This record gives sequence, C-alpha cells and structure tokens, in this order.
Amino acid sequence: MRKTNWLNLIIFIAIIVFLNLVSITIFTRMDLSKGKIYSLSKSSKEAVKNLEDRLVVKAYFSKNLPGEFADARRFANDLLSEYQAYSRGKLRFEFLDPSDENRLKEEARKNQISPVSMRVVENDKLEIREVYMGLAFLYQDKTEAIPLIQNTRGLEYDITSTIKKVTAIGLKKLAFFDLETQPEIPQMQGMQPQGEFSTVRQFISDNYELIKTDLTAEIEALVSALVFTGIQDSLSEVQLYNLDQYLMTGGNIIFFQDRINANLQVQQAEPIASNLFNLLRSWGIQIKDNLVLDANCGQVQVQRQQGIFRFATPVNYPFFPIINNVNKEHLMVKNLDQMQLIFASEIDTTRINEGQNFEPLLFTSNNSGQVRAPQLDIQVSSYMNRNLAPMLTESPKVVAGIFSGIFKSFFANNYNFPDAIKETSAAKVLFITDSDFIKDSGGAGLKGNLDFVMNAVDYMASESTLIEIRSRETEFKPLKELSTGTRKIVKWLNILFPSILLIIFGVFHYRKEINRRKILGELYE
Repeated sequence: MRKTNWLNLIIFIAIIVFLNLVSITIFTRMDLSKGKIYSLSKSSKEAVKNLEDRLVVKAYFSKNLPGEFADARRFANDLLSEYQAYSRGKLRFEFLDPSDENRLKEEARKNQISPVSMRVVENDKLEIREVYMGLAFLYQDKTEAIPLIQNTRGLEYDITSTIKKVTAIGLKKLAFFDLETQPEIPQMQGMQPQGEFSTVRQFISDNYELIKTDLTAEIEALVSALVFTGIQDSLSEVQLYNLDQYLMTGGNIIFFQDRINANLQVQQAEPIASNLFNLLRSWGIQIKDNLVLDANCGQVQVQRQQGIFRFATPVNYPFFPIINNVNKEHLMVKNLDQMQLIFASEIDTTRINEGQNFEPLLFTSNNSGQVRAPQLDIQVSSYMNRNLAPMLTESPKVVAGIFSGIFKSFFANNYNFPDAIKETSAAKVLFITDSDFIKDSGGAGLKGNLDFVMNAVDYMASESTLIEIRSRETEFKPLKELSTGTRKIVKWLNILFPSILLIIFGVFHYRKEINRRKILGELYE
C-alpha cells in the first residue's frame, strides 16, 4: 500500500512537470474584452513566430517602484511571457534590478536604458528616488530599447514595433515632402529637429527610414510611399513631373492638402491657386472649392470686454470638425473614433475617372454644412451663442479617402517630356483635405490624428500588420447625444425612480407585516 502511494506521487509530479514543460511552448488564453486588448494580436504572434535567431529581452525594473507604477512591471512580465510562449523558444526575457549593482547600471546604460528620478511619498516622507523602467532588445549585433514604460497603454504596440525594427535587415524608405527651411543651428545630440512637422516626422522615423524631398530631384524607386505635406502656391514644372512620375512608377502618395487658404487671425479665406490641382484633375482627383462645417466641432477662444475686464469665451466653431464618423469596413480607420480637422474641404465623389475606384474614409457628422467660394465667410461671431445642429442640416461630407485603379499622367501628351510614363494601375493616392492635420501648430498633438497618420503610412507602405495593434486601444466611446426632451425624461427618471421603488418596497413590506400579525393573532386567539 505504501509503495503504491509513492508510485502515485511520482506519477503526479511527473505529470505536473510535463504540463509545465508543454505550457512553455503551448499557450492559450480566453479574452472576453472588446477588441481582445488583454491578449496578443495576430500581428504580435507572427512577429515572434518568424524570428530567425535568438532574441533576448532584458527588462530593467527597480523593485522599489512607487505604487502607481507597480502594475507596469506586472503587465510587462505577463506580456513578455506571452511573446515567449508564441516564439517557439526563440525569445527569452529576464528581469533585472540595476539599482544597487554598478555592473548592471553600466549594462543598462550601454543598452540605452537610463534611470529616471521620481518623487515618492512614503511613511509621510517625501524623497527623490531613481528607478529603472525600460526594456532592451538584443538581437544578433543590434540593440533597440524602450527606455521608459510610464503606463501599460500601447505597450504591446511598442514591443512589437521594436521587435520588427531590431530584427529587420533594413527599414523601408519613406519620402517626406517638406518645403520648410530648417534652422542652420546644429541640433544637440538626442534632440529632434524643430519645425511644423517635427512630431509627425519623429513618429514616422521610429519605423521607417525618412528621406526629405522638395521634388526637385527624382524620387528613388525604393521609396515605399511619399507623404505630401501641402502647399499654398504652385510647383515648378520639374517638381510636378517628379511627383507625377513617382505615381506612374507605382509609388503610393499620401496627400495632406488644403483647397482653401483660411486665416483665423484675420478671419478671411480664399481658394488656393495652384497648378497642383491641374495635376490632381488629370489623376481623377477633384476637391470642391468649399469649406465644410460640422455641428460636432472644436472650439475657439474669443476675447470679450466686460467693463475693465477681458474674458476668453469658448465658441463652438464648425470649421474645426471633430471626426468620429469613419468607414468601419476599412482596416485603416475602423477603430479610430476621434480626429480633428481644421478648415477642411469636401472631396468631389461624383467626378471620379473611368477605371478608378474610390474608398471614402472620413466623414463629417449628420449635422453638416458648407460655405462655397467666393462667399467664404468664416467669421467667428456668426456662431457665438448659437445652437449649431438646427443650422447645419446637410448630409455628411467626405473629407478623406483612397483613390486606386487607373491614373493617367499629367505629362502624357507633353512633348517636352517624351519619356514620361503615361499611365499606371499599380498605385494608390490617399487624400486628406487638410494640411493642418499633421502640423504641430494644428492637429499633430492629438492622439487620434497621429494614429491615423501612422495607420496611413503603414497601409500605403504595405506594412499594415501594426495597424491592428495600434488601433485596438484607441477606441473613443462618447456618450450618445440625446435630445432636450429625452434628457429631461432621463433626469426625472433618475430622481423619481429610486423613490418609487422605495415606496413600493415599503408598501410590500407593510402588507407582509400586517399578514404576519394577522396569522399570529389567529394562532393565539
């Protein structure tokens, strides 16, 4: 009997060990959250399944983290465990605390991880504490890092994009059209160059080799996509030709281009007179000479004088539409629910060339309107203390979309350019009717705008695997807009319903007590 018990114990231990060994390579999780944000996406799994060599992740985390950052360490550990399980043994990770060991401090510094100083209140005492919260990725002879993990939101995207970056033989090239003149003062090491597009350039350069171009020279064939940041004037014939022929060779272009030049400071607007629009028309792309309005919009501050005091009054300004009406069927935008445009125009979807396809991406709301040239009144005073919804009753306007199919060259019959390629069916054009969308002084500071830009770049450069991860955590869920009558009903229901329930419960309890007393009275009579 005793021998049998020992044998059963040995078999039980062997089974547990076997299951643990199997669990290292076979991993599954039931995630019932919307968008499955607590489990790895298919793109992340593929990124580690396809590793050709050993990838080591060193997680430098201090053990004495402040309470609000303790979850970051646990979440990073859980996430890396999943990556390891799906990597088929190619990814390994370890957690290290360099706080009290000089050797690890030097190692962390070489791996691009530096400590950060944090103010910590503990035992009623304020102290400054240096902590480590970063990940280093070592693959062959290359090292990439996530220097600081401040929160868990977007961590999967950061890890997967870093894995793709460190394991890539070479980053894809992306051309960035920018006529901005950069300052001649040399930048200090580690500082990003300043300018209207510095935020967008920084985000793009994390995953692509960014090449600046002014289109005076031919764009090389290895460039996966071109970002066109908008102009207010005409291009030279050489610039137009290089832009046209890049598309004709199968290059994809992302346009951020205004149709109307609007100046809020002087509150005046006029159509942009540029030969670029002649080129676009030859491609089958036409933008209306209008500015769209939307009751779902941002605000501007208006200075008002009251006696000797000046007050800033916020005014809902319909020329700053907030976009949460998107094409839910398209991968690029289906999970992006809030973006901001500034003085955008409408894409003319009724004049698409034969042989072309158009996929709308972004729309204004059901309470939309427009002002058309030459009567482009953008006065803020017209919308002060006004309910915009009854004023704006037109259907949604398309402000961004993708053109594909056959594009005909603007230089097809130009004898000065006999070598021009005359048409293509292998290219795409993504058009957004607002150049402020990506400017630091415009919409580049908004997360929804940046997510759209990065999704657009990934999609047009055929790197759409990261879109799923980036989008799954950016959903915006505003409360449903209710009418005034419905709001009053909901308000009174909230006030009266609990009281009515309490009264009903009291009556029910009173009747029950009366019945109980009646039964007791009958028993003792």
